[in-house]
Amino acid sequence: MDTGTTYGTITPGQAADTAAYFVRYDGASGSATSPVLLDSAGTEQTFPDISADGGVLHTIWWDSRNDPCFSITRPIGNCEHGSTVPSLDVYAKVSTDRGNTWSGSTKVTDTMSNPNWEQFDNRAVPFGGDYLWVTSLGSTSYGTWTDWRNTRTGADPREVPEDEDAGSADVYQCRATLSSTDKKGNTSKSFSSDRCPHSGGLDQDIYGDSTP
Repeated sequence: MDTGTTYGTITPGQAADTAAYFVRYDGASGSATSPVLLDSAGTEQTFPDISADGGVLHTIWWDSRNDPCFSITRPIGNCEHGSTVPSLDVYAKVSTDRGNTWSGSTKVTDTMSNPNWEQFDNRAVPFGGDYLWVTSLGSTSYGTWTDWRNTRTGADPREVPEDEDAGSADVYQCRATLSSTDKKGNTSKSFSSDRCPHSGGLDQDIYGDSTP
């Protein structure tokens, strides 16, 4: 589908739903099963992880099915008019027969996260941090994920007037206003780097819970 922008999940300007699939490989023969779609929710599913022990498989992934602004033509959590919203949950499921059949999907997170906070590149771009992880022993499993629930929101003084996200992706930061005058007497204004990087604007924490 054409996105009308440079955003794309296939190529720039071209996007489609992304999904998590399961494939079982035979290490001896090199053969593989046909890919099995883990969940047909019809939304974005990203960064899956899987753990296997004794034929029991546990898998988790990020899922945007609860994104109130979901659209194939926009990044996760991006609304039509530019603002961003909490949009990601972690879902999980289990197979007890080496992936031949799977349980239904279970939502693991109790707080939905917004992955769009501009925390990197001098508070200019978002980044998801560590990928998801699940580990297991038989029928017992535990998963971990990146979470933005504690991110301290704020205003970016460099965005005056405010840019298209309407402040919905700006994190707390402290910048001094700097001015300089050239030889012709022209004065220009700029800003210092963030002087309070440990005051909550960069909080991107790792949470975990038991998974199916």
